[in-house]
Amino acid sequence: MSSILLVEDSPTQSLQMKLLLESAAHQVTCCDDGTIALEHLSSGTCELVVTDLELPMMNGLELIKKMQADFPDIPAVLVTGHGSERLAAEALRVGATGYVPKSLVNDMLLGTVEDVLGIVRSDRSYAELIDCTVENRLVFKLPNSPRLLVTAIDLTMQLAAGMQLLSGVDRYRVGNALRHAASNAIYRGNLELSRQQWQQMGGDDAPMDSDDPIVAERLASPRYQNRHVHYDARLMKDFVRVVIRDEGPGFDTKNALAAAESESLDENQGRGLVLIRNFMDKVSFNTAGNEITLVKHCIQS
Repeated sequence: MSSILLVEDSPTQSLQMKLLLESAAHQVTCCDDGTIALEHLSSGTCELVVTDLELPMMNGLELIKKMQADFPDIPAVLVTGHGSERLAAEALRVGATGYVPKSLVNDMLLGTVEDVLGIVRSDRSYAELIDCTVENRLVFKLPNSPRLLVTAIDLTMQLAAGMQLLSGVDRYRVGNALRHAASNAIYRGNLELSRQQWQQMGGDDAPMDSDDPIVAERLASPRYQNRHVHYDARLMKDFVRVVIRDEGPGFDTKNALAAAESESLDENQGRGLVLIRNFMDKVSFNTAGNEITLVKHCIQS
């Protein structure tokens, strides 16, 4: 059970999200404005904030900016209405960990919250040993196993936490970006799901460990089952760099980057790359289009 602060000024929507979060055994405290939310955060009992963008006095964007300054280790998930995509993109740039369109709250909210909390929990292990680390390199050749990829990402974030390379919120944001890149490597890369098949699974919002029949079919096929995902993470005092490469045919990165530039946060297709570009300092692809390099510059202690 986790303690979640829900900031929403609509009583109807607040109740909807509260019941949804409580159905997953979370403890939910509600308030209707960013100024009141900051008072709750001062009590020190909140693990995660879910906030609407449009609020009466201090809106969600202003709240997230204040949280970055005063409560940098508490992540925030933004809930956005139609037409507020530009402000949502700005919120991602200034510190939001993730976002959920109001039209997809029932489908996305719990999964998004669990992803963030999973990274929070991973920070609590191995702290003393990792604190002694000066430099680290993780190189894995992984089968098409979402579970193993998530474990590799969680280990990377544990190391970043112990080495004090990233703030708490940045760890959640980088972990989120890596999960989107890893999901793309497995499903769109190694398993070669078409855009339509990917959309039917949920697209960029699909769970990492999907039980979709088309995925099971591809995993059993000799053409796809022996492909691997190559994961290379380097953690230094100045940066965290992760390279993820699949063994698929690659894709047209120019079109994907152009779509991400439009920051279409309310569209399912391409939202993962929008998040990646907002959460990382540098994103690049190889010529073949089957390898992505993600770089995050580190805070200096």
